[in-house]
Amino acid sequence: MLDLLKHLPGVSTTVPVFVIGTGRSGTHWLGYSLGDHPEVRATIEKDPMFRLATRMAVDPRLEKKLFSKLVTTYRWQLFRSSPRLYLDKSHPNIWLAEKLKRFFPRALFVGIERSPYATVASMIQHPGVSAWHQRWRDLQVPNRFLGITPEIADAYGEMPLAAKCALRWIAHHDRIRQLQSTLGASLLAISYETFAENTQGVIRELQRFLGLRQPIPSPEVKTDSLHKWERLLSDAQIAQVQEIVGFPPKSVRG
Repeated sequence: MLDLLKHLPGVSTTVPVFVIGTGRSGTHWLGYSLGDHPEVRATIEKDPMFRLATRMAVDPRLEKKLFSKLVTTYRWQLFRSSPRLYLDKSHPNIWLAEKLKRFFPRALFVGIERSPYATVASMIQHPGVSAWHQRWRDLQVPNRFLGITPEIADAYGEMPLAAKCALRWIAHHDRIRQLQSTLGASLLAISYETFAENTQGVIRELQRFLGLRQPIPSPEVKTDSLHKWERLLSDAQIAQVQEIVGFPPKSVRG
C-alpha cells in the first residue's frame, strides 16, 4: 500500500503543510485560518493522523511501529487534495518533523508559539490538556511531550499544575528553536501575539511562505484573549510559571 500510494498521480506534486506547536498555543486558530483558503485542503486534528502523531509524540518507542502508518495516511490525504496544498493540524507532529521531511521533501511546516503565561492559563482551563499532567505516571518517563527531563523526573509529581504546564511550554519552545536549525527555510515560526496584533502582516508572510496565489482570508481576531491569562492565573501561579521559564510576563494585573 505504501509503495502504491507513493506513485499515485498528485502525491508527488501536492505540497503538505504541517501546523505544529504545543496545545493551547493557537494551532487551532492558525489551522482554521489557513484551511479557509480556496487553494488549501485542511484536516484539523483528524484521526488517524492526530491519534498516531500524539501517540508517537508521547512515546517515541512507538515510532518504529506507527510511523509508516502515518506516512501512508498522509500520502492518501495528498492524493485526495491534489492540486491544492494539503494542510494538517496535528500539532504533536512537532516531535516528528524531521522524519516527515525525509518522506515528504517538499513539506512545509508552520509553527506557532504563544506567551507561556497565556498558554499555561489556557492549559489549566482545558480539561483534556491538563489531564496529561495529571496522568503522567501512566506515560513514559522521562517524557519529551510533557517536558519531563531525567533531572526533574523525581520531583515532577510534587510540582503544582502551573509549573508542570510551563515545563511543557519550555519543551515545545526549545523544540521550535531546534527545528529552525534542522528544517531551515522549510519552517516558518510565528507568534500568536503578533498574529493577533498585526494580522495582515502575518497573513502576507504566510501567503508568501506557502506560495499561495490568492490572499488568505482574514481570520476573526479576539484581542481580549491576549490578556485573558491575567484574570485566570493567580499571583502564585504567575510566580510558578516565571520560576520555570525564567522571565516575567510583559504585563500583570495592577
